[in-house]
Amino acid sequence: MFIECLQRELAVCHHAEIGAFLAADPGRWQVISIREPDHPEAVLTHARKAHAVVIEDVFTPEGTQGHGPKPAHLQGILRFVAQSGREPLVFQCWAGRSRSTAVALAVIVKMLGDQGIDGPELVRRAADSLLAIRPLAIPNRLVLRLGLEEFLPHPLGQTLSKALVEEERIRRNFVD
Repeated sequence: MFIECLQRELAVCHHAEIGAFLAADPGRWQVISIREPDHPEAVLTHARKAHAVVIEDVFTPEGTQGHGPKPAHLQGILRFVAQSGREPLVFQCWAGRSRSTAVALAVIVKMLGDQGIDGPELVRRAADSLLAIRPLAIPNRLVLRLGLEEFLPHPLGQTLSKALVEEERIRRNFVD
């Protein structure tokens, strides 16, 4: 889906749908692929370019097996996003609801912030954009916070991540 205010096409997929999604338009999409250590790699043969990360969907950096999200994971992802320019970008994780939507939301916030949008308008527009591409998004709070802390001054990343997951429409997804 093309997000007009972002001037970039963004999508979110789960593990079972990414192969067909990419095959529908081979060589078009840049992919951020996130998987857990015990899950198989996604089929990304039709991706233009891909950046793969292995992190558990947990809320501590240690995770259950020491594979929780860490700042270095988000640094690599954001570097890949920056290098991909304005090419179409798809975020993929096992369920397509938590880690991938958290990373997508951090990228959306960065793009809106670069346009000078902030405060309540930033929260509203970021939520609008995320829910347009993944209506059932339940962003992983730690992944989101770590992503925002990569480009926002302390403690703004933590404050904004809390405001985003507490945004009414996103919050509803956590209990549905």
